[in-house]
Amino acid sequence: MPHYSKPGRRAFIIGILGAGTAVALTGCGLDFPGLGNGMPEGDTNARAMTSTFLPWVNALRADHGLPPVSYARVNEQAALDQARRMALVGKMNHITSRSETVAERFKRIGLPLPAAENIAMYQQTPERAFQAWVNSPQHLKNMLGDYAHMGVAVSTSPNSENRPFWSMDLSQ
Repeated sequence: MPHYSKPGRRAFIIGILGAGTAVALTGCGLDFPGLGNGMPEGDTNARAMTSTFLPWVNALRADHGLPPVSYARVNEQAALDQARRMALVGKMNHITSRSETVAERFKRIGLPLPAAENIAMYQQTPERAFQAWVNSPQHLKNMLGDYAHMGVAVSTSPNSENRPFWSMDLSQ
């Protein structure tokens, strides 16, 4: 397990999605020129990373007196989908298509609500991505939230100079 420190320094990450935020984000009209509607096009190298992150997240939760989360295929599929989308557009954002909101993406994949999504970009190792989320108060709150299942993925694409884009999806 990587050594993690308490939150304090700012991490180069954004993004959360809690149950209350889902409705607020459904109306966001972000523009991704040239993408048209639907999934961005291009090649990706996406990898499931849940087995790497699961012991770290559960150790973090145990340190806070919380029950562990477990692997769920649907959460991992949601994380893979989001990591691919971000790598293809080269942007870290929960919304990567004009035609699909975050809530619609979760519904399409079958991710049960309430759910939370942590995203990050450019961390070269799983340890650095995890530490970035620990250092971010909102992402830490998600990892310590009232969730039972988790999935994590990373993706790269020539569209984004093969820089890593990370996604963690937590749900009931």
